[in-house]
Amino acid sequence: MTVEEQRLADDKMRAELAKLQVEIAMLRDKQPHVDERERAELRKLVAEAGQLKVSMFLAPFLAAAALMGATAALVRLLFV
Repeated sequence: MTVEEQRLADDKMRAELAKLQVEIAMLRDKQPHVDERERAELRKLVAEAGQLKVSMFLAPFLAAAALMGATAALVRLLFV
C-alpha cells in the first residue's frame, strides 16, 4: 500500500468515525425518549467506533513489528 493509499484509507476511517460520533451524539440527545431499538443501535455504534479506533492505531504497530521480525529473520539467515 502506497503512502497516498494509506492516507486515503486513514481519511476514510476518520470520516467514518466522525459520522459515527455525530450519530452517537444525536442518539444521546434523544435518550430521555429512547426505546429498546434505539438503545441497541447506540450500543452497536459505540462498539463500531471503538473497533475502528483500535484498528486505526494498532495497524501501524503490527506492520512495524512484522517488518522488524522479517528483518531479524533475514539478518539471522544471512549473517549468522
